[in-house]
Amino acid sequence: MKLVELNLEALDARYAKLRVGQRRQEARLLLSIQEHGQRNAISVVKDGEGRYVVIDGHKRVRVLKRLKCDVVKAMVVEMPVGEALVSVYQMASGSGFNVLEEGWLVHELHRVIGWELGKVAVGMDRSKSWVSRRLGLVESLPESVQEKVQRGMLGAHAAVTYLLPLSRGNGSGCEKLAEKIGEARLTSREIGVLCRHYGLGRSQAAAKILEDPVRFLKALERAKQGEQDLGLSDSENRCLNNLGLVGNVCLGLARLWRRVMNYDTPEGTRRKLLEAFQRSRERWDDLEHAVAATLPAVQKEAEEHAGSSDADSDFEAASTRTQQPQDSQGFESQPQ
Repeated sequence: MKLVELNLEALDARYAKLRVGQRRQEARLLLSIQEHGQRNAISVVKDGEGRYVVIDGHKRVRVLKRLKCDVVKAMVVEMPVGEALVSVYQMASGSGFNVLEEGWLVHELHRVIGWELGKVAVGMDRSKSWVSRRLGLVESLPESVQEKVQRGMLGAHAAVTYLLPLSRGNGSGCEKLAEKIGEARLTSREIGVLCRHYGLGRSQAAAKILEDPVRFLKALERAKQGEQDLGLSDSENRCLNNLGLVGNVCLGLARLWRRVMNYDTPEGTRRKLLEAFQRSRERWDDLEHAVAATLPAVQKEAEEHAGSSDADSDFEAASTRTQQPQDSQGFESQPQ
């Protein structure tokens, strides 16, 4: 290995996709390099004349480019790319890699570079079954979801724990939900709540989640407090809540009216209260008319049902009167 200074334009960052972008860490690193300069070299492997593949140090490369730097301190590693990638994982003892980053590394070594799974397992100091599970994980999760994890818009834990199971039954829905979640920057717990409700298969709830996941979470919190029904739209919920308020006000007024309206209530007070009651009654009549106008079919059906029930009752009563006692007893003994 040798330490050199390389032109940033000579770097190939093809393996940046194997690591998750972390904005907060990069922001801190930017301030550090801005104040003290680059103190830790990146690791590269030579790839042809004048070209170098970055193996480790992608955050430093991105920060240096943002700072408009021209050169980077680099340690040139004299080994094949696959072994160099594995060495970075080994030096970190795997602790700096999340579950998807491990899967991406396995996929790169096996599918792209061409290592056998057994060799990958040995290189990463893992069992062959562990390597197979990591490979299966990244090959099952939609690419669009993985891209959001790579860009730091979505946590690896949330993607694997909540979105992966959802994708197995509803791949397109999973991708749509991930798009909205990535925009909202939600916590892992919040993502779990959204995936659980989205996966229930209720079209109205799913539509609300895709429309505005943050708003849905707030509505869910209100629903827990008894303030909102998730099965209703915002307008329907307002209507429901207002009807509840009106009902409670009427109940309170009925009790209060008996106390203030009695034989010794002054005539002036009585007149004011009755006028206010009349105005309220007119408004209630407006509401009744609105309800009646929007539900004619329902009312007609209810009336027909009531008429049918009355007719059935009359028929049953007449039948009971004409039956002999022994006939009634015999009928009742038969199974219904």
